[in-house]
Amino acid sequence: MRAPRAWGILAASTLAIVASACSETGPDAGSTIVPSFSGPVNSVSVNAGGSASGEFWADQFYVSGATYGTDFPIDLAEIPGDPPPTVVFTRERYGEMTYTIPDRVGPQSVTLYFVESYVTGPGQRLFDVAINGVTVLSDFDIFATAGGENRAIAVTFGTTADPDGNVVITFTAGVQEPKINGITVVGAGTTPTPAPAVISRAPVPPPATPADAEASSGCGKPAVLHNGEITIESGGTRSYILQVPETYDSNHPYRLVLAYHWRGGSANAVASGIGSTENPFYGLWYEANSSTIFVAPTGLGSGNNTGWPNVGGQDVAFTDAILEQVEAGLCIDTTRVFAVGFSYGASMSYALACARPDVFRGVALFSGGDMSGCDGGSEPIAFYASHGIADGTVDISWGRSVRDHFVRVNGVTPQEPIEPTVGSGAHVCTVYGGGSSRYPVEWCAFDGDHTPNPHDNGEGTSWAPAEVWAFISQF
Repeated sequence: MRAPRAWGILAASTLAIVASACSETGPDAGSTIVPSFSGPVNSVSVNAGGSASGEFWADQFYVSGATYGTDFPIDLAEIPGDPPPTVVFTRERYGEMTYTIPDRVGPQSVTLYFVESYVTGPGQRLFDVAINGVTVLSDFDIFATAGGENRAIAVTFGTTADPDGNVVITFTAGVQEPKINGITVVGAGTTPTPAPAVISRAPVPPPATPADAEASSGCGKPAVLHNGEITIESGGTRSYILQVPETYDSNHPYRLVLAYHWRGGSANAVASGIGSTENPFYGLWYEANSSTIFVAPTGLGSGNNTGWPNVGGQDVAFTDAILEQVEAGLCIDTTRVFAVGFSYGASMSYALACARPDVFRGVALFSGGDMSGCDGGSEPIAFYASHGIADGTVDISWGRSVRDHFVRVNGVTPQEPIEPTVGSGAHVCTVYGGGSSRYPVEWCAFDGDHTPNPHDNGEGTSWAPAEVWAFISQF
């Protein structure tokens, strides 16, 4: 284990605590400040921004914030004892937010887990943390404290449940947004947790083939492509991940969905349901229930700069090459090909809506804008977009702009859709009237930040996958 760095508790809680030497950055990674307990003790652990794993419950008890993630390797050397599951450190909730752990009694120990997988140097993210109104971290710098990127750290504070039986943890922005990967609260209490959402669906045979389906050249032949990473030549060697239903039937033309990752993401993150997507393929894999073939392409670049610059149309050409290979190697309904994506991946989906409306039946954008270009854009296409009204990464004005482009092109009736208010924790979806039913426009605004899987307040699962699937499967 690396030698610990000096840090200090910046404000004491209602219990006496022990601190090491003070520094600018805060307490030392792995420091523990644990109160004495009397009576029965229980533990509550929450995977901030993620699903249930091991002893960690799925994300809950929060107000506000957005989710983000990575599939970079995480160094756990600074975590004392048995560390949380690695997946806890690949997910995060970020933004100004509050976690309220209910039904606690008396002295409590609060452990906060952090890892910096976004900023690349000290001083780029500074924020404060308060527990039950007492500031325990001030100008906290994860990168400086951990000594670099992707290094997990933990700190434990003592507190006492407030008069309402709560432990309230508040995160306040300084430089960049605050963030948290995991929380553990230990002490007397009976905090309830809902049963984790378990998606368990037996694969079903493919549905009946639509009358207007057009079978690709791969239909009626043994499959020559199989699940996993596939390489292809397109301006150099590139790759994508393929996922075919277990019940694949070479005589059935399948719907095809291409799912593009976010900046700094990867095809593996999209296909595995880690990072910024809570479930595989933005949750659409489960919604499709064996009716659809999915592809996750890999963008250009490396690390946090991986994405979809589409210089000279290179990423559109890459998509063309994928479609040619998949349609020749598998049975695809060429009239039902869709593109979806988050952030930079949403911008890539918009570029495809502009450049290939004769190839794609529709697109779904999660918190996107015009960052990959729009070569063409004069032909209609079924268009869905969602965006947070408090998006601090891709301002919602960008999302409204690409939406309004296809409002005009699709010939639907212009309007100013109702959007939720800040603090409502709600979402509002609007389907534009007018135009052709073949080319609808749907806009979903939600009270939140930059995420493809927004949650309404108090909801353990996102409403977005079902909404997007309803949009795709109507065709």
